[in-house]
Amino acid sequence: MGKYRPPPRENPRSGHRPDSWRPENGRYPTSHGGNSSWDPRPRGSSPSRGAVTKTKRERVTNRSTRIHSLRNLLARDALPATVRQEKERELASLLLDQQKDQLAKATKKNLQRYHFVRFVERQKAERTLKKLVKLKESGNFPQTEEYRRKLEKSIHQAQVDVNYTKYAPLGEKYISLFVQDENDRDKHKTQMNRKSYAILTDSQKEELQQVEDDLANIIRNAAGTKPPMWYEVEKYMREDPEKLNALREGKLTMCNKLAKELATVGGKDDAALRNPTAQPIESKPSWLDDDGIIDPKDLDSDDDEEMSDGGFFER
Repeated sequence: MGKYRPPPRENPRSGHRPDSWRPENGRYPTSHGGNSSWDPRPRGSSPSRGAVTKTKRERVTNRSTRIHSLRNLLARDALPATVRQEKERELASLLLDQQKDQLAKATKKNLQRYHFVRFVERQKAERTLKKLVKLKESGNFPQTEEYRRKLEKSIHQAQVDVNYTKYAPLGEKYISLFVQDENDRDKHKTQMNRKSYAILTDSQKEELQQVEDDLANIIRNAAGTKPPMWYEVEKYMREDPEKLNALREGKLTMCNKLAKELATVGGKDDAALRNPTAQPIESKPSWLDDDGIIDPKDLDSDDDEEMSDGGFFER
């Protein structure tokens, strides 16, 4: 018998590869210790494109990344006081800008805030009116003419307050009746992350409040003053209460705005021309005086013949 020779092993690096689609031939050679499940590919998922680390410029310019970096930097204990103060200011400024952008995108929340403020103020006005009416009906007050007159005035103002919260034009900025107290300001903190809100300074907190009110078409009123629209509501309550619904829809204020725009854009003459209810304005040439007399300098002279072009109608 001849000497036994084992079959030659296949070199995985060689160019010749058997057909891998056949069942008897696996996709990869099984010469590694007889283990048929050996796979030369690395284990784990391949890195995706989104997992690529950002560049240094992107880390600096990206606001969210910069905020995250500053938080990690301020978490260290060994940091000079001057550097810490500077980084805290930068972090507060970035958080304020980030919150402004988020508020500008939240259009639906702004609309909800607008209606919520009107609803809360209407409840306050209705409670005040109910207390005053109950006091008047009970008679538990000094029976003097001066006090009775003040009570009637307070009831009237409370009635106008209720109607103002109901019938103020929906398409315009809502000027609040009541000054925001400390309880409302404390409730306002929950709209932002408390840790982030605590970093802001007092001026930045007021600026954030102003931005939210502007986006929600709300103007905070000063103490002891009434909005201009409040007196309009009072006037329509006295003259014609049926016009309050038209005031709410903005039909009455729209006519006033249109008249002002017609008077300002293009001057009074152009405004009267665009106004269909106004009297027509007779246009006059520039060479005619205000009193209707023709200036002697503008009369025909011998020089006009020299200026003619010799047309057919001038022969």
